Amino acid sequence: MKRLTILFFAVCGVLSLHSCKQVPEYYTTRVPIFRVLSPEGSAEGIVNIDGKAQSVDFTVLSTEEWRAEVSGTDAFSLPVKTGGVGKTAVPLVAASNESGAVRTGKVSFYVGNELKNEFTVSQQEQLPYLDALPNDIALSADGEVFTITVDTNQSSWSYDLDDAKSWITETGRTETTVSFEVGENTTGSRRVAEIRFYAVEAPEILSYVSVSQAIPATPPTDCILDVVFNDDRSAVDKSALGMTVDNSRLDTDVSVAYSEKFGRNVAKFTNEKIARSGLSTGYYLIPYKTTDPFAAKIADGFSYELVFCCYYDATATQVKPFSSTQAGGTGMCFRAKTGEINFECHVGGGWKELYSGVLPVRNQYYHVVGTWDKANGICNLYVDGQLTATVNTTGDFKFMDTNVDARWFGIGADPGANDTGEASFYGEVVIARLYDNPMSAEEAKALYKLVK
Repeated sequence: MKRLTILFFAVCGVLSLHSCKQVPEYYTTRVPIFRVLSPEGSAEGIVNIDGKAQSVDFTVLSTEEWRAEVSGTDAFSLPVKTGGVGKTAVPLVAASNESGAVRTGKVSFYVGNELKNEFTVSQQEQLPYLDALPNDIALSADGEVFTITVDTNQSSWSYDLDDAKSWITETGRTETTVSFEVGENTTGSRRVAEIRFYAVEAPEILSYVSVSQAIPATPPTDCILDVVFNDDRSAVDKSALGMTVDNSRLDTDVSVAYSEKFGRNVAKFTNEKIARSGLSTGYYLIPYKTTDPFAAKIADGFSYELVFCCYYDATATQVKPFSSTQAGGTGMCFRAKTGEINFECHVGGGWKELYSGVLPVRNQYYHVVGTWDKANGICNLYVDGQLTATVNTTGDFKFMDTNVDARWFGIGADPGANDTGEASFYGEVVIARLYDNPMSAEEAKALYKLVK
């Protein structure tokens, strides 16, 4: 039995040695790879192209040196004729086929002297054509300039606007392009037109371009806070929620005056010392609780609107004209490092800062819209109708808090930790509003148009 056991292990050892000798030879045997993909993605066959001058790509996948040749017609050429290891694009350049008949050629690929792949390229006769591109153009309600490129083998071309002459105007033209301008759509309805491009000497050769212009967006009306300033310096909320506006903390540095520019009263904060803290007076406040319907509407996404002007040029000091940002919350401030307009929103356990890059200029009015879209996880900042910053978000909104469990939005100052005002403002507040939903870019622009 012992001899059989020894013999068994001896045989296994020999087999094992034999197997080890075979493994390196098996794995080091290299199989050459050479494959050509035609423009249609097939490995072989006929390639059909239209009669226009063009370039189409073959793709070579190879582990060896190779070369390509074209034959059958001088109208085809290969800028890339040789290649090596890897993936290589091989463009076939075809001239316009004005021969009056279909023409063919062959593209052949060799490794060494061995023919590996061959394709027959068939190019149709070039017929009269005129293409105007792009075929479909969608314009914003604000209007813009667009350009059409005309590709044709005819000697000259033109176009016809028909009824669209009233709102589409040519601004420039070259041999192959024409540019048009469309103004703001003030009609209240979507505008649509078709521009007909045609060959002058053969009008039946034509192409159409569809042009549409959107309807201007309607400004949102879902206000949950809309502060209006009264002649007696008091302020009230005109939104459907009818939030309380506390006027008890006003002082002689706060006044109200009628603005001809905006057709409404504006609040003026005239203490020249900005960014004061520990303030018992000098601002309006709108108190709220996290259990209020007001807070619930903020917690699932909202929009913020502010129209203001500063009585000083931007300085690197944090000032907050309309905000609720103590240990959480939201509002606009001037960034401490730069003085630029900045929208803040405390979401997902941290501050989302949206820096606009806009430095306020003394006595110039600015329109600011900040949005938080909880469902889509994004904050946006618009200044004067233009998107200036975007930040992705996740998680829930955190409301502001103080040492005495008080929460409020301040106009003219921000809530401090001890329920006093801080980051005080020097300038005018024209509009201070909050909306139930995150508004679109078009809606933000529509709001700006109402005040610009």
